[in-house]
Amino acid sequence: MIQGDTVTQPSNSALVEEAEDTTIHCKYDFTPGSTPYLFWYIQDPNQAPQLILSDYSQAEYISPRFQNHFSASHDKTEKTFHLNITAAVLSDSATYFCALKPIL
Repeated sequence: MIQGDTVTQPSNSALVEEAEDTTIHCKYDFTPGSTPYLFWYIQDPNQAPQLILSDYSQAEYISPRFQNHFSASHDKTEKTFHLNITAAVLSDSATYFCALKPIL
């Protein structure tokens, strides 16, 4: 069996009312002996994906668009890296991607 690095997100869309909080789920698996470095991206219609944050993001390096509005919760035991959106706004309507890069 070949082992590899994977992320899994629900393939369905979420309907969220403005000003509501929501969570977008991501589960991952990685090659033993490596450390996962996790990212969340947003892709607005007809635009390239844009980094929201990573597992090791420091507040001063997060785009002002995402500060105090997006956060992530990392559970290393459950191997999850969920994106939390606080007080959703219309401009949050987009496609979201969870990504993983192994660090050896």
